Amino acid sequence: MKKYKKYIFDLDYTLLIPDWSKEDDYFKKYIPLDEQEEFFKQKQEILNKYELEFPKYDLKTLSDFFKEYGFNVTEDIIYGWMIYNGETIEDELVDGVIDLFDYLKANDKDIVVLTSWFSKTQIPRLKRAGIYDYIDYVVAGDDAMKPDLKSFELAIKNTDKEDCIMIGDSIKSDKIGAQNAGIDSYIIDKDHSIRDLLQMIIDNEKIKTFK
Repeated sequence: MKKYKKYIFDLDYTLLIPDWSKEDDYFKKYIPLDEQEEFFKQKQEILNKYELEFPKYDLKTLSDFFKEYGFNVTEDIIYGWMIYNGETIEDELVDGVIDLFDYLKANDKDIVVLTSWFSKTQIPRLKRAGIYDYIDYVVAGDDAMKPDLKSFELAIKNTDKEDCIMIGDSIKSDKIGAQNAGIDSYIIDKDHSIRDLLQMIIDNEKIKTFK
């Protein structure tokens, strides 16, 4: 494994495992009762289609997109949704994240979070999980969405690409996005964990020190 300067992390299912179960409680206050079943059935599919058509999340654009499917989800409702999720999502911190971040910071590495969802939701979650202070900056979906090249450019900034690595759980968003941006990637799956990544980094540092 190469020696990197900047470690760019996906958020959901890489650093935090979210519980979205309270989200629908919010929409029950704003979606008419006779529309709720269809709305909850289509909501995720609508968001997936939005991400295919647009380079970033925007309140007005997303509101207009929901209206195309017959749902009156105003900008104010979406903004409230972002705040509500930021306050109510219960997250499980992925095993090894604190140890990895401690090690990276002790070795003067940059930590960036690159997430495709709204910052008003994601930043409060990072703070509640106790890892926000480790992070140098966050690039969120209201800046640009993965795998769009701009999102990776915002994460990389002025760092040499060979000094950057993307860590995430999605082949499409994280691995292919990183590849298109010209940086390396490490994919979290059943055979590759955050703790495995930490051990690889430690072993690599030991080899370089020995040499």
